[in-house]
Amino acid sequence: MKYKLDLSPKLDLSAPPITGARIGAAPQPPIFFAWQPSTWPATPTAVDERFVFTLKRIFEESILGEIANVISDATKCNGDLQYRGHVVAISLMCALDAIASYGYRGEKGVHLRDFIASHFPADYQPYAAEIYGFYRCSLVHSWNLFEASIYPGNEQISNTGGALSFGLLNFFNALTAAAGDFLEKLETDVGLQANTLGRYERLRSSAKP
Repeated sequence: MKYKLDLSPKLDLSAPPITGARIGAAPQPPIFFAWQPSTWPATPTAVDERFVFTLKRIFEESILGEIANVISDATKCNGDLQYRGHVVAISLMCALDAIASYGYRGEKGVHLRDFIASHFPADYQPYAAEIYGFYRCSLVHSWNLFEASIYPGNEQISNTGGALSFGLLNFFNALTAAAGDFLEKLETDVGLQANTLGRYERLRSSAKP
């Protein structure tokens, strides 16, 4: 798999702001920091390998890699993700929303459902709408779950008695695999390419240097 994500720690000896604009910073060479959109490379006229690898770095270093660090730290302290469940779950839903927004547009929630149905492992795909409603909206807007459940481990997604559930680690792995699958398909899918180039340019052009 050409664009499989690598979430292993990256050695970086620089010390720019950890995210966002470089407020008050002196002029610097145009170094690419994945978490600073003002340093992202210019939007190409067409999707090529370099552009896909740019997105790969953004997904790895500024989104999923940071969540992986939180999971690692929490596991070292507590043995699992108990007492960190809400924080990790909300981060995962925001990450899903952000990554899905590159390739898919449409009415409220459609981009997220389409992304899950197209790129997540097969066992998640039938529940794309429920993940948007029961998990993403409930967690992001109300902090808690009311019609579904999450476990702290690697439990597979299941529907028992009409109640959906999965483990945080299982969902994290599923999202990481889905991001890689999206990048693989981006090389050849014209529809994904148009949406992704547009989204990337809108984000990049809004960033303050």
